[in-house]
Amino acid sequence: MRTKFSLLTIALFLSIFSAQAQHEETVLGSRSLGFSGIWGGSRHQLTRFGNTNNYVHGWQFGLEFGKALLVNFGGYNLHDDILWNNQPSQRFDMNWRSFGLGYGFQNFRAVHPMINVDAGRGKVKLAGEGEDRVFVIQPSAGVEINVFRWFHVGIEGGYRFVTDSDLASISDEQLSGAYGQVSLKFGFSWGRYRQGNHHHRDDD
Repeated sequence: MRTKFSLLTIALFLSIFSAQAQHEETVLGSRSLGFSGIWGGSRHQLTRFGNTNNYVHGWQFGLEFGKALLVNFGGYNLHDDILWNNQPSQRFDMNWRSFGLGYGFQNFRAVHPMINVDAGRGKVKLAGEGEDRVFVIQPSAGVEINVFRWFHVGIEGGYRFVTDSDLASISDEQLSGAYGQVSLKFGFSWGRYRQGNHHHRDDD
């Protein structure tokens, strides 16, 4: 059931990306959906696993299209040393890789809204019980700040859905949870924004 929900979430985000792209072609004028930039950087996430607050460190690398859509891949690693349920014999660890889609609205503005979704396979380890493969999907929304043309900061919140956990002491619900995230992006976007017959220089 949770896997079906995850797939429906991905489908919903894809429909939003598609609808927004069509809307911009009609209202804002002709807009190329061609290759327009390269970005990479780090992600810093605060979240909960079980009954503890944790820090997750991530990375990303992506290709930008149409100065709005970012197709990226990356990974997340649990930074903290966790004792599951505060039991000394139950050390817990989790990491996962991701493929993601992000969409920025009016990216030429210094502060603009964005939505993201990423999904991928991961691994959960629990001392005494071994390790298990899981599936992770993370939809999120927030704002991005264009600090410099080559440096952007994203602030967002979302929810992590985890499925397929088979370890006896850990459920999907305990691995899932809300999170807040700060993303540091370094890169470059080229070309100009277009609105009707008026051309705007890229102010990122």
